[in-house]
Amino acid sequence: MLWVVGVQVWLADLLHQFNCITMMLKKYAIQLSYSVSDEEKEQADKCLSYFNFLTKELKKAEDHLDLIYRPFKDGPNILPEQSWKARAALWRFRDANVEMFNKVKKISFKCFSILNEFSSDSQVVKLNKSFVLAISDIEKQVNRFADLFSDLKSKEFGASVIKSIENIKKEIAQIQQIIEDRIMSYIEDNILNRTWVDGVSKELQQRIEDKIPESIRMVQEREKMNSEESSKQ
Repeated sequence: MLWVVGVQVWLADLLHQFNCITMMLKKYAIQLSYSVSDEEKEQADKCLSYFNFLTKELKKAEDHLDLIYRPFKDGPNILPEQSWKARAALWRFRDANVEMFNKVKKISFKCFSILNEFSSDSQVVKLNKSFVLAISDIEKQVNRFADLFSDLKSKEFGASVIKSIENIKKEIAQIQQIIEDRIMSYIEDNILNRTWVDGVSKELQQRIEDKIPESIRMVQEREKMNSEESSKQ
């Protein structure tokens, strides 16, 4: 019986500690989020969704570039006559690539518009400005890439295509970093307030839920055994 009482005391103490920690975490979370309305949080979630969608479309556009980048990179001695002979396919590729980046621009404008709703925050204004400049840089590189296809007979066509695609990839990597490490991170931490508090609270809750039922089951089994032994006596 002393063992049972000891376990019960331990359970009561564990529950008390968990309740205290939970109250502290909730209090801290409330203090962080008091200035952000539900409507603003809904807009922030919407903003994250659009930026997530944008990063996926950027990845698609980059993967599409690899369809021509790899052959030219692996075969640097492609002759101008060969490029001219494949002109129909190359022009279709160019047009498809331009269309993909036009889609990126449209999604980017939507991202800008939603994020701009938080323009009362000076940091958001700075982030949005960096985002617009990064998209403009990609647009310039894509336009330069498309212009190359007007002179397929150039001896430098293959090398120029490789260099141009590498420049686009560089710009994509930079804007991906701006989106993921700066914009989305800022929205998560400062608008939605999804900080370490949420993760720790959820983790602790799960641990308690996992441990308590098992401990209670052990106590119940022990009590049942003691009851059966008593009845036999």
